[in-house]
Amino acid sequence: MNSTIKDRSTAAATPLLVLAASYLLSPRLLPALPAILYFAYKKLSLELSKDTALITFDLIISLTLIGIAVGLIIDALLMISRDGEFTIALVSSGSLLTIFTIISGLCLLYSSLKLSIMSFKERSYRPKLSMGIFEALRGKRASNV
Repeated sequence: MNSTIKDRSTAAATPLLVLAASYLLSPRLLPALPAILYFAYKKLSLELSKDTALITFDLIISLTLIGIAVGLIIDALLMISRDGEFTIALVSSGSLLTIFTIISGLCLLYSSLKLSIMSFKERSYRPKLSMGIFEALRGKRASNV
């Protein structure tokens, strides 16, 4: 098999592999698996796959940080509503957190699918919610900053 075809197919399978492994084995693998794959692809000299694993890792960490920030805001609103003895429509019932979790999960799924397709076509794709943190630390300029 040609090296570029191997690299393209590996890069296309990486985001879907990460999601499937974290779903089937353990959700705790979600942030760890792309980092492990990044170093494995670096050792095997698969450049496109390495970049895809880095983008996947960056997207997962970015969504996690956004989720933490939104969770803190929702908790603060919940404490305010309890102390003031009034209710905030979606916050008091816990629906807002569920809605945010579903939306961020769908965003992760969509971005992973699009990243997989674009990697197979050898085109660059930067997910909208990815902050480019690890790409910037690696020394490569982040495109949507």
